[in-house]
Amino acid sequence: MADALPPVLNEIREAAGLPAALEIAHRFGGSRVFIPSYPSADNWLQETVGESAAKKICDHYRIINAGGRAMGIYLEIPLGPTGQQASTHARVQQYLQEGLSADEVARRLGIHRRTVLRQAVRIRDPRQADLFEF
Repeated sequence: MADALPPVLNEIREAAGLPAALEIAHRFGGSRVFIPSYPSADNWLQETVGESAAKKICDHYRIINAGGRAMGIYLEIPLGPTGQQASTHARVQQYLQEGLSADEVARRLGIHRRTVLRQAVRIRDPRQADLFEF
């Protein structure tokens, strides 16, 4: 199964194990998440994979800037083997019109946030005139 994982999930697997990579894909696949420089008890990462795995993931992705300060990073989490293939355009449209973020829509529908963003571009604003209407 590790050979079938997308690169980001494979990196997480190498840092913290396959169960951690699959749980992150299951819960956050298709969305962008922030990996902190150090985990904390109230952080989504530690709540998702536990203290030990969260520490390993943070250690792997931690960046030290030119000033010597530790920084976290944003990662786009692939769907991996747990994601759905597609959702209906109407549900994406409905959720976006309700004001949900692309990340939240992706989590609810099991699709990637880029899919949501692509579909959001296609949603026509009713206040704009159609250039092809006569």
